[in-house]
Amino acid sequence: MKHRTRAWIDNRLSASEEKASCYVPHTKKEQKRLRRAMQEGYVVEVAPTLFARASYWSSLRSPSRMRHKILGLQELHPNWIFAGPSAGVAWGLAVSNRYLDKVWVATTRRAHGKELSFRRDVIVSHDEGEMNAGVRLTSFARTVGDCLRIMDFRSGLALLDSALRVSLKTGDELMGMLEQACRRMPGFKRMRAMMPLGDARAESGGESIARATMLELGLALPDLQRVFHSPLAPEIDYRVDFAWEMPGGVHLVGEMDGIEKYENPAMTAGRSISQVIDDEHRRQTHIEACPDVLRVVRFGFADVMRDQAFLSLLTGCGVQRNFEMDAQVLAAGGVLRCRVPQLRRCG
Repeated sequence: MKHRTRAWIDNRLSASEEKASCYVPHTKKEQKRLRRAMQEGYVVEVAPTLFARASYWSSLRSPSRMRHKILGLQELHPNWIFAGPSAGVAWGLAVSNRYLDKVWVATTRRAHGKELSFRRDVIVSHDEGEMNAGVRLTSFARTVGDCLRIMDFRSGLALLDSALRVSLKTGDELMGMLEQACRRMPGFKRMRAMMPLGDARAESGGESIARATMLELGLALPDLQRVFHSPLAPEIDYRVDFAWEMPGGVHLVGEMDGIEKYENPAMTAGRSISQVIDDEHRRQTHIEACPDVLRVVRFGFADVMRDQAFLSLLTGCGVQRNFEMDAQVLAAGGVLRCRVPQLRRCG
């Protein structure tokens, strides 16, 4: 690639990266330049006529990639209203990666046609959209409702927890918003059944999915974000992901490990991975020294996804099973002992 061409591309892609968007070429000549750069592996076309620097794109996680795409697509298609999981990302909700393979766009039943390779349609009536962070989205309530009827139980609970956390609404208040926006939608009964299971205290999608798995396995639910004080550092509030009260008033503490904890700059605060690991070991030692803590059990997302192994891990630590939740979990689309049909995606 010629130096002048490389400088031209860098200038435009850098400007798009500063806006957290993909670059949209303005002429056919620009498209040809960028596609030639693709042959050298310097540029990727992430959707038709949406371009990004290959090294930059590979550094982004799926939610960030979705934000970049919808900003670029909004420039290309000013009348589009983004919906479902794509709107969920833009509203700051926890959306599982499995729903971010395509861009979700609102359309009417009359206008709905053949889906494009990068786009999935959500049938929406009477929603003119709201502007948020530079893009047109279905309303917050409509977005939550669409996601809850599209997603499987575990992903749906993660989204619901984040919706309660982001909106600062109680479950009853959020349910009132859904009743106004979604009462006549298919899947509304499922939304109502899920609402009592949501908890704004969950701090990550991984924690929510872990709790959904506990519900499906019939395990007693833990308290979330309980604070403990250690004699080794009495001035520090140790807030844990999960805490089950055991006989004798002591607690089993569960800590969810995720890659974010070790790689996300907002969480590492300038520390190296080895420093983060050392700090986590010190934190666990301090928590285990608390007089009201029995032990600490750690698990990651991969552990949560292996149902029987996760069940054995927690029951082996003394967590009891509570099948009184069965009917409520099934009504919310969860799976207990046997698989129930999932709601099919709209479009």
